[in-house]
Amino acid sequence: MTMFQYYKRSRHFVFSAFIAFVFVLLCQNTAFARASSNGDLPTKADLQAQLDSLNKQKDLSAQDKLVQQDLTDTLATLDKIDRIKEETVQLRQKVAEAPEKMRQATAALTALSDVDNDEETRKILSTLSLRQLETRVAQALDDLQNAQNDLASYNSQLVSLQTQPERVQNAMYNASQQLQQIRSRLDGTDVGETALRPSQKVLMQAQQALLNAEIDQQRKSLEGNTVLQDTLQKQRDYVTANSARLEHQLQLLQEAVNSKRLTLTEKTAQEAVSPDEAARIQANPLVKQELEINQQLSQRLITATENGNQLMQQNIKVKNWLERALQSERNIKEQIAVLKGSLLLSRILYQQQQTLPSADELENMTNRIADLRLEQFEVNQQRDALFQSDAFVNKLEEGHTNEVNSEVHDALLQVVDMRRELLDQLNKQLGNQLMMAINLQINQQQLMSVSKNLKSILTQQIFWVNSNRPMDWDWIKAFPQSLKDEFKSMKITVNWQKAWPAVFIAFLAGLPLLLIAGLIHWRLGWLKAYQQKLASAVGSLRNDSQLNTPKAILIDLIRALPVCLIILAVGLILLTMQLNISELLWSFSKKLAIFWLVFGLCWKVLEKNGVAVRHFGMPEQQTSTGVGKLSASVSHCCLSISGLWWQNFPRCI
Repeated sequence: MTMFQYYKRSRHFVFSAFIAFVFVLLCQNTAFARASSNGDLPTKADLQAQLDSLNKQKDLSAQDKLVQQDLTDTLATLDKIDRIKEETVQLRQKVAEAPEKMRQATAALTALSDVDNDEETRKILSTLSLRQLETRVAQALDDLQNAQNDLASYNSQLVSLQTQPERVQNAMYNASQQLQQIRSRLDGTDVGETALRPSQKVLMQAQQALLNAEIDQQRKSLEGNTVLQDTLQKQRDYVTANSARLEHQLQLLQEAVNSKRLTLTEKTAQEAVSPDEAARIQANPLVKQELEINQQLSQRLITATENGNQLMQQNIKVKNWLERALQSERNIKEQIAVLKGSLLLSRILYQQQQTLPSADELENMTNRIADLRLEQFEVNQQRDALFQSDAFVNKLEEGHTNEVNSEVHDALLQVVDMRRELLDQLNKQLGNQLMMAINLQINQQQLMSVSKNLKSILTQQIFWVNSNRPMDWDWIKAFPQSLKDEFKSMKITVNWQKAWPAVFIAFLAGLPLLLIAGLIHWRLGWLKAYQQKLASAVGSLRNDSQLNTPKAILIDLIRALPVCLIILAVGLILLTMQLNISELLWSFSKKLAIFWLVFGLCWKVLEKNGVAVRHFGMPEQQTSTGVGKLSASVSHCCLSISGLWWQNFPRCI
C-alpha cells in the first residue's frame, strides 16, 4: 500500500468518525430538545446509548465530559424514580391489605382467650416423657423468641409511624424548596446564571420528577399512617398476648420438666439408699455408714435439681428483660432523633424511665459461680476416688475384718457403684447449673449495661427537654380549668371499714412523737437560755471548753426537731388510715422531715446572735445573707418537691 493510499484511507476514516459524532450530537440535541419542549424525560435506553457512544470515544473535550457526567447522573436519577414509584406501589398495597391484617389479628387475639385449663394441661403434660417435655420446652423457647422479635419489629414500625408526620413535614418542605430552585433555574429567572446545557436541562428535569415522586410518596404515606398504625397496634396487642401465653405455657412445661426430673432423681436416691442386696445386711455398721453417705448425696442431688430449675426460670426472666431493654433503647433513640424538644418526647421519656429494671431485682452471681466451681471440683475428686471400686472397698474394710464377709463386701461394692452413679448425676447437674449461672451473669451484665446507658440517655434528655408548655398568657388563662380538672382526676379512696378501727391505733402510734415535740417546745426557753450561757463562755479563760460549740449545735438540732416530729406523726397516722395513697404520703413525710431537719438546723445556726456569730465569729451581715439565700433555696426546693409530687401521684392511685 502506497503512502498516498494510506493517507487517503485514513482521511476517509476520520471523516466517517466525524460524521458519526455529529450524528450523535444531533440525536442528543434532538432528544434533549424534545424533552425540554414537552416535559417528557428520555428513556433509559436512549440515555444509555448516548452514554455508550461517548464512552467509546478516546479523546473527549471538556464539554463532552460534562455531558457524560450529566448522562450518568440522569440515569441514576431515573433509577431512583423507578425505585420510589415501586415503593409507592408497595405502600398502596400495604395500606390496602391493612384492614384484612387487622381483622386477622383481632380474630387471633380473640382466639387466645379460649385456652385450656391449667389443671388439664398439667395432666396432659404429666403423661409425656422427659425427652418429649424437653422438646416442647425448646420449641416454646423458639416460639417465644420469634414472638419477641415480632414485637420488637412492630414497636419499631410503630415508633416510625408515630414520628412520621414530623419527618414527612420536613421532607416535603425540603423537597418543595429544591423544586422551587430547579424551576427558577429551568425558567432562567436566576440572575447571573449561565445557560443550561441540553443534557444538564434533562438532568434537572429528572431531578424535578424525582422530587415530585418523593412528595407523592410522602403524601401517600401520610394518608395511610392512621390505618397502618391501627393495624400495627392490633398486631402488637396480639403478639403481646401471645408472648404472655407462651411464657405461661413455658412455665407449665418447665414445672412438668422439673417434676419429672425430681421424680427420677428421687427414684435414683431411693435405689441408692436401699439396694436389694444391702437391705438384708443393713445392720452392718460399715454398710449403714456408707448408705448414709449415699443418702446425703441423694439429698444434694435433689437440691441441685431444684436449684437448676430455679436458674432456668431466672434465665428466662432476665432474657426477656434484656430483650425489652434493647428494644426500648432502639425505640428511644429514634424518638429522640425525631421528636426533638417536644412535649410528647418528655412524656415518652418519663414513661420509659419508670419501667427501667432495678439492680436490686438481680442476684449477684459471682459468689454462686465460685461456689458451684468449688462444689463440682470436690464432686470430681470424690468420683475419681471411686474409679477403682475394689481398691476403695478394700480400703474401707481395713480395720473391720471381723465385720466383713463376702455378702458385706458385695453389698459395699454395690453401694459404691450406686454412689459413683449419684456423683455422675450430681456432677452433670452442677455442670448445668454452672452453665446457666454463667449465662445468667452475662445476661444480667448486659441488662445492667443497657439499663445504665438508657438511664443516662433518659436523665440527660429529661433534663433538657421541656416537660410543660411555656407559661404564657394562654397558659395563665387555662390554669383555673386545668387545676379544676387535675383535682377532679384525683381518685383518693378510703376503706372506712378498715380506717376507723385503725385511727385510734394510728393516733397512739403518732402520740409519742407529738409528746416529744410538745416537750421540746415547752423547754425552748430553757434551751435558748442555756445556749446563751454557752455563747457567753466563748473566749473566757475559765469557762470556755471544746464541748461548748458541739453542745450549742446540738441544742439547735433539738430546736429544729418539733416540726420534723409533727411531720412524721402526721405521716404515720395517714399510713395506718388505709388510704390508697398512704404509702406515698408516708414516704413523702419521711423525706420532708429530713429536709426540714437539715434546713432548720442551718437556719438556727445562722440566726441573729446564733452559733455562727457567737462561736465561729462570722459577720452578722454575712449570716443574714446566708439566711436569705437559704430561704430562696427552700422556695426552689418546695417547687421541685411539688413537681415530683404531681409526677408520682398518678402512679399511686
